[in-house]
Amino acid sequence: MQIAPRPQKPTLSSPSTAAANTLPQQSPAASSARPQESGFEAKSSFVASSTRPLVALTAQTAAPVVAKPGPLELQSPEAQAAVRKSLEFIQSQSSVNNQGIVAGGRTPGSFSPRSVTRDELGMTHVRLDRTHEGVKVFGEQVISHLDKEGKVAGLTGSSSTIPAGLGSEPVKLSAQDALAIAQKQFAGNTDASRPPSAERVVVQDKDGQYHAAYHVQLTNVEDLRGDERPRRMNYFVDANSGEVVRSFNQMGGIELPHADEAAAKGAPAAATPTSKPATAGTAATGPGNDTTLYSGKVDISTTKQANGSYTLEDSTRGGGIATYDAKNRTTPTGKAALTDKNDVWGEASDDPRTKAAVDAHYGAAMTYDFLKDVLGRDSLDGKGEKLVSYVHVDRNYVNAYWDGEKMNYGDGDGRTAGPLTTLDIAGHEIAHGLTERTAGLIYEGESGGLNEAMSDILGTGVEWYASQKNQAVEFDWKMGEDAWTPANGTGDALRYMDDPTKDGYSIDNYKNYPKQTEVHGSSGIANNAFYLLANGGTNRTSGAQVADGIGMEKGLKVFYRALEHYMTPDTTFAQARQATINAATDLYGANSPEVGKVKESWAAVGVN
Repeated sequence: MQIAPRPQKPTLSSPSTAAANTLPQQSPAASSARPQESGFEAKSSFVASSTRPLVALTAQTAAPVVAKPGPLELQSPEAQAAVRKSLEFIQSQSSVNNQGIVAGGRTPGSFSPRSVTRDELGMTHVRLDRTHEGVKVFGEQVISHLDKEGKVAGLTGSSSTIPAGLGSEPVKLSAQDALAIAQKQFAGNTDASRPPSAERVVVQDKDGQYHAAYHVQLTNVEDLRGDERPRRMNYFVDANSGEVVRSFNQMGGIELPHADEAAAKGAPAAATPTSKPATAGTAATGPGNDTTLYSGKVDISTTKQANGSYTLEDSTRGGGIATYDAKNRTTPTGKAALTDKNDVWGEASDDPRTKAAVDAHYGAAMTYDFLKDVLGRDSLDGKGEKLVSYVHVDRNYVNAYWDGEKMNYGDGDGRTAGPLTTLDIAGHEIAHGLTERTAGLIYEGESGGLNEAMSDILGTGVEWYASQKNQAVEFDWKMGEDAWTPANGTGDALRYMDDPTKDGYSIDNYKNYPKQTEVHGSSGIANNAFYLLANGGTNRTSGAQVADGIGMEKGLKVFYRALEHYMTPDTTFAQARQATINAATDLYGANSPEVGKVKESWAAVGVN
């Protein structure tokens, strides 16, 4: 489904920083940083220097200009001026706090600009990656917030002291040595299209100790076998001892780890879902005569080819939306088109496989429209990034995932799930791309739980948005319910935002976090905080009640603004609370009821 007159939408990009001592590599995984809890004041933990910016800054400051919200090119005069002011401010805070002391003749730290974004309030936000003695510090960022007058109003982020020499002293291992160690742990094939990479970094292990290390990335999404899941593994190999001091998989999927257990117990057989009753046309143009599995009758935008057939390629939104057939291969490559002779998709005479593709295409369109109409963002990168989906990935595949470039949808196994192309699943997985291009939340620990929660929140937002345009779409607080065991008639789901504990796996309160740290299970903390903020209700574990919510649109705007401007790659739940308070303060005022409800909702889930 689409909407009548569709306004344009914006997004944010996060360019990669230059790396020292690297092998040829793919786009680096998002680095992580920890915002300070105040989110708006410099702390004595900042170590800053303006000596190594990645962008050459001009001597003169550009004249003020009135510009629309969105990402700025780093080389533009406006961005350079914002970066310069940010670095100068950080340096002044470091000097005041006696953090600018040179150790052994070397500057202990510096920051390199990653992205500059102007928001709809006229504020400018500068993301800066930390480096130490010329080497990138994995996962540490600072965000500088400039007011409408261009003055630095505050900082988000903090940095611990790093021992001298970790970036500059010789190390015993080469990048190739580190790669060999990581490949041994990976124990599998890697994608030819995404070659392994090894980048020299400084990294903090889980005990808080810093290491001179190599960040090795190994990816396998193209040669999955059996029950293998897609992997984009990140290994941190100590550059002297060869020990793997940290590792995580940045790529997940919609299916919960415990779903396999449910299947093993014999979940009810899942017949192929039937379409919901047709409703009136819901798109911007056309009669709404395309049939989906899950969303009734819709009107999708397509392209007519020279031979008179139509393909699932939409050129009306940003850089486009395209949906292709993976032909049940584990390696979705090429552009195998799904075609239709009369541009009436999913009718009785069509191949039954077509309907899942219509859902995926519709889901991508609704996600694009949601980002633009509700959040004011032009696709994932803020510049109209093309959204590409592949359906019919592998055989009997109970998963859907974002691989860093495109969407991949399995058809389900006919028992636990049907095709995983529902609106909320599409929104969830595409939102992983949005998170990558904004905060870059690392997919482990508390930041990993927040990563999953943001996808659930935004995926639910897509379903909510579409339900206002299409009467066949039912908005609820469940995740993936239309595809999950669709034949058992109970309306069960993968996750429940109103009561995360209902799935028997997720937690809804931070006090239980030590018992459940897996990212899908811990996502229930922030999921329930969002539910309480938007809707009101009671947290099952604490019994705390939020009397009334602020509504879906306001709640979505608060969480999205927090993600885009106040969260950094290793944000914790407590820091996410402060990020949403900052966002609500920007939008509605420090003493507003909205800020009060943000605080109430997080307190209810045990985050203070």
